[in-house]
Amino acid sequence: MMTVNGSFASPPDNKTLLYLDKQLVVRASGNGSVQLIGQIDLTNGDAIADALHKEWVRPGTGAVDVSELQFIDLYGLRALALLSDTPLGRPIRVHNIKPGLRRLLGMLDWPAFTIG
Repeated sequence: MMTVNGSFASPPDNKTLLYLDKQLVVRASGNGSVQLIGQIDLTNGDAIADALHKEWVRPGTGAVDVSELQFIDLYGLRALALLSDTPLGRPIRVHNIKPGLRRLLGMLDWPAFTIG
C-alpha cells in the first residue's frame, strides 16, 4: 500500500502506481510503458508530466496506453508533448487511441506523438 496525493492505493498486478488524483490514475509497466486511466486537463497536466518525466529517464521508454483515457484537453496534450523532448528526444508512442483523440492528434500534426 502506498500514498499518492493523499490517497491510499494498491498497485494492481505487476503495474506500479505513478500518479493518482480524483480524476486520473497513471500506472507503469516494467517495460517503461504507462497507462492513463481517467481525465487529464489543466488541473493535473503538470503533475502528470512530472510523474512521467521521472519514469521516462530510462532508455527505451515513452509509450502511453490511452485505451482508458476518457478526456484530455489541449493543456494535457501539451504537457505530454513536452515530454518528447526531455529526456528522450524522440516522439511519444501512443497506443489504443479512441477515434476522437486520433482525429485530434491528426489535426494537430504534432511531431511529439506517433500513433501505434
